[in-house]
Amino acid sequence: MMKKLSVSVRKLVEFVMMGGSIDSRFTGSNVMQEGTRTHQRLQASRGENYEKEVYLSIEIQIDDFELHIEGRCDGVYRNEKQVIIEEIKTTARDLNSVTEEDYKTYWAQLKMYAYIYCLKNGLDHITVHMVYAKRENEDEKTFEKHYELRELTMFVEEIAKEYLSFQKQLWKLKQARMESISKLKFPYDSYRTGQRDLAKAVYKTIREEKRVFAKAATGIGKTIATIFPSVISLQEGKQEKIMYLTAKTITKMVAEDSFRLLIENGLEIKVVTITAKEKICFQEETICQKEFCPFADGYYDRLKEGIKDILDNERLMDRKIIELYAKKHQLCPFEFSLDLAMFADVVICDYNYFFDPKVRLQRWGDFHKETILLIDEAHNLVDRSREMLSASLSKSVFLQVSREIKGLDRELYLKLKEVNDTLLKWKKELLKTNEFVLDDKPSLLIEVLEEAVEACEQWLLRNPSGMAHQEILEAYFAGQDFLRIAKVYNDLYKTIVTIYKSEVTVKLACMDSSAAIMDSTSKAVATVFFSATLHPLGYFQTVLGGEEHDYYISINTPFHQDQIKVYAKNISTKYQDRQNSIQPIAEAIREVFHSEKGNFLVFFPSYEYLSLVFEAYEKFAVEDSIETLVQQPVMTETERELFLDRFNPDREGTLLAFAVLGGIFSEGIDLKGNRLNGVGIIGVGLPRLSLERNVMKEHFQKQGQNGFDFAYVYPGMNKVQQAGGRLIRSEQDTGFLLLVDDRYFYPKYRELLPPEWQNFKRK
Repeated sequence: MMKKLSVSVRKLVEFVMMGGSIDSRFTGSNVMQEGTRTHQRLQASRGENYEKEVYLSIEIQIDDFELHIEGRCDGVYRNEKQVIIEEIKTTARDLNSVTEEDYKTYWAQLKMYAYIYCLKNGLDHITVHMVYAKRENEDEKTFEKHYELRELTMFVEEIAKEYLSFQKQLWKLKQARMESISKLKFPYDSYRTGQRDLAKAVYKTIREEKRVFAKAATGIGKTIATIFPSVISLQEGKQEKIMYLTAKTITKMVAEDSFRLLIENGLEIKVVTITAKEKICFQEETICQKEFCPFADGYYDRLKEGIKDILDNERLMDRKIIELYAKKHQLCPFEFSLDLAMFADVVICDYNYFFDPKVRLQRWGDFHKETILLIDEAHNLVDRSREMLSASLSKSVFLQVSREIKGLDRELYLKLKEVNDTLLKWKKELLKTNEFVLDDKPSLLIEVLEEAVEACEQWLLRNPSGMAHQEILEAYFAGQDFLRIAKVYNDLYKTIVTIYKSEVTVKLACMDSSAAIMDSTSKAVATVFFSATLHPLGYFQTVLGGEEHDYYISINTPFHQDQIKVYAKNISTKYQDRQNSIQPIAEAIREVFHSEKGNFLVFFPSYEYLSLVFEAYEKFAVEDSIETLVQQPVMTETERELFLDRFNPDREGTLLAFAVLGGIFSEGIDLKGNRLNGVGIIGVGLPRLSLERNVMKEHFQKQGQNGFDFAYVYPGMNKVQQAGGRLIRSEQDTGFLLLVDDRYFYPKYRELLPPEWQNFKRK
């Protein structure tokens, strides 16, 4: 049976002729638009015997593969004497320096078009023109070549054979994947309580190409319950890829462990984990230019061999494996992981690679339409997506860079100074207000910013390195980001201006990212939002872009009620009562936790509150020989690991750790057994009162929702659920939970707690 593949001329030759280095040098934002305009200008000047954007296609059979190749050449001249195929390429280079030997990929593309045209039109020879055109003016340089069909045939067959040799490797991998899935069994002897229900819901969602919101309590094994049915669905052919999106390193590792388990049970699959560039870069500084990095120099010359090697030998390509092969083939590990993702069955990565307009990758666009999205810890996507769709601009950035450039380029200096002066004007006019909100976007600021960004761009193109380059580059990107958001600014946005001392910050703040999330997820085959704390479901349906026909499932804890004892202490932690609450809370911590042996975690709504209580409590710890541990505002990965290592399951005394709600230790960590014996939660987690949150409250109020709940209560109580969820992680775990706040005694707040916490005892 003939196996059919389709590829564009451009992608075909770019893969086969791959070569060169990674170069992140500044190129400007309008290169593509300028290139398009140059193309259109030259095509319009060609005359009546010229046809532009000519569609060409052909089928080539090699062995048991039929390769459909298609594309559009820039233009074709036809007259009685000859036919000329033309390809136009724009460049910033001096045309005198461009030679016929340059840009082998461009010539390969042109020869492919010439071959197809000859074959389709019965020609045995043809003329081609390679036209190089300057972007900023009307200069052009043309190279002319003549080809015989025989010569073109040999070239195209060689290109097609090399492309198909790699595609055959991918085809074999796919067949092995399909065969292994047909034999794959659930990797455990039985399903946990609720686990089969979740797996069935995920499978049904994928088959029907819909979205599901799954609240699945800790302990049911939700990671494998979402991954397993997704893998099974790959066998049906509609879906080709799984994207597992998550916000934290620890949850990436849990996903990797689940795929590792399936691989150990016979699954033949290719899984790639994307690690942030700053974390995985081999160099001290992440300067992606061949002059500074040997892994960028000649990267594309070595990439194909690296891809073939790792795909031949590995299934789970986590950070360690990618680093190993990247060093072996001298490849940038970050770019290597992104390129590998094109050929992987599963990609594990951060939310931003799919949702953030600044970060999401053009090269991945093609496979979204055949992708299953698994969005882990989906409660985190609410605030993360709003920030992705917001942008801020600070006066200090433009003041500093204007000072740097003042003696180097007066024209640029004046443009940057105008941005600074516009922001300064607000500060002078609003001396009595340190924060205010605008319904409309700041048109005057945008106008002067556009001019400043354009001036920065022209300066950067003229000065690829040297004094003030980095500062101007940072100002340029800050301005570009702000202007990008300004273009999509609508009634879901507010402009928030903050004045603090000499600083003025303007934020184009997205109040509601639900429409953007809906738009992004609609590009995938199916989407699974899942978390232990998607509660209340109606709230998350609204803020994550849900629709009436989406599916919902809620699965309560599989653990026994007697595994956890829940107590509540009636102490007000409202802001106006904070000072009076410090001593009672310190005494409550002593009363509850000092009588027990083991490891305990107490969470506070802020570092400030934590510090005040710890200061009052510390003398009790000394008196009772209690070991203490305090989360710091900034901690390295090593410091985080050392913090968690202190939770010793064989502890004879008592360890009491102080941490922050919503912080790095309040979700995603897994302290099973005697590593954690009790948790205290001070407050109900409400975000600090702010103008931005208040504006968000008003937005949702106008939408017919309870604005205060949407902006404050639900996000806060979600943090409470997450922190308390650190305690009972398995059927063997036991412990107690202490809730400190008078609001836990209000029905509204009690109902937002997990069912097994609601019948707490007053302490």
